[in-house]
Amino acid sequence: MFLSVRVPESERPNPAPKRWAGLLKSIGAIGAAISFLLALNQVTGVAQNFRIHHKQFGEAMMAGEQEQERRDYPAAFDSFKHAAELDPIDRRAQEQETKAAMLWLEDAHGTKDRSFTDLANQLLPVLDKGLARAKGSAAADILAHIGWANFLRYRDGVREGVTVEENFRQALSQDASNVYAHAMWGFWILWQGGNLAAADGHFSAALASGRERDYVRDLRLHALLNQQRDETDAELLRLANNTRKNGESMSESQRRPIMENVFGARIEDHNRLVQILSVLPADETEATYDWLNAGDNNPWVESHAYRPFIVANLREIAGDRTQALAIYRTLQTQLRGKAVSLVPQVDKAIKRLSASRPS
Repeated sequence: MFLSVRVPESERPNPAPKRWAGLLKSIGAIGAAISFLLALNQVTGVAQNFRIHHKQFGEAMMAGEQEQERRDYPAAFDSFKHAAELDPIDRRAQEQETKAAMLWLEDAHGTKDRSFTDLANQLLPVLDKGLARAKGSAAADILAHIGWANFLRYRDGVREGVTVEENFRQALSQDASNVYAHAMWGFWILWQGGNLAAADGHFSAALASGRERDYVRDLRLHALLNQQRDETDAELLRLANNTRKNGESMSESQRRPIMENVFGARIEDHNRLVQILSVLPADETEATYDWLNAGDNNPWVESHAYRPFIVANLREIAGDRTQALAIYRTLQTQLRGKAVSLVPQVDKAIKRLSASRPS
C-alpha cells in the first residue's frame, strides 16, 4: 500500500518555457566557442612567436659563424651575444660568445674611438661568465685570455686590479700545457724587458702543446720585434732562418720588420752589423736575407746596393778581404754621384780594408 501525497497546484514549480531554454543553450555554446577560439589564438600566437624567436636565434648563430670565419671578430661577438640573449639557456650560444670574445682579444687593435681598456672592460664580464661554466683546458683558455685582457689594460696605463701573471699561473694550474697561457706569458716577459731564455721556455712549451702553432709563432715574433735588443734581433734572425729551412711561410708584413730590425738598423754601425752577421753561417745568413727580401720587400731599399754590401761584409768577416774589397769598390763606382745613405758606409769599408792590406 502506497502513501500518496497531493501537492497543491500553487506549490508546483512552473517549468521554464522551452524557447528560453534553447536560447540559453545557444548562448552557452557560443561562449564556449569564443573561449576555444581565444585559447586557440593564444596557442597559435605562442607557436608563431616561438617560430620567429627560433628563426632569429638560428640566423644570429649562422651570422656569427660566418663573421668568425672571415675573422670579423667584433661582428661575430655581437651576433653570438644576440643569440645568447634570445635564448639565455642555450649552452652553444654562450660558448660561441665566449670564444668570439677570446678571438677578438687575440686580434685586438686600439683605435681613437675604442682603447684597449675599453675593449677589455667590454669582454671581461663575458669571460667571467664563461669561466663559471668551464672546466679543465677550456677554463685554462679563458683564464689565459682574462690575463691577456688585463695586459691590454696594463699597456694603457691601468694598474689597479690588473693581475696578468696571476691569471696565467691560474690557467696553468688548470692545464699545465695550455698553449695560450704559455705563449701569452712569454710575450708578457719580453714586454717588460725580461729574460729571453725565460720567455723562450714558455714559447717552447706552447709549441709543444701541439695547438695553435701559427698563433704562437706570430706572438713570439711580435714579442721579439718589440724589444729591438741585440739578443732579440739575433733570435729574430734565427727564427727567420729556421722558418726558411723548414719550408714554412711568412707574410710580407712579418718579413718587413725583421729586415729592418736585423739588417736595416745596423747598416750605419759596422760593429753591430758584424755582430748580427756572425750569428749564423755566412751562407745561411745570405740565403735568409734573400728569403726575407723576396719581392723587393725591403723597406729601406734606396737601390739594389744593400745586398752586395751585406755580402761584402760577410766576406770580410770570413777573412776574404780581397773579394770583400772588390765588391766594395764596385759598389763605390755604381753609387758615385747618387744621394744614397749607403755611400759613406762603402767609403768607410774601403778605407778600412785598404789601410789593413799588406804593403
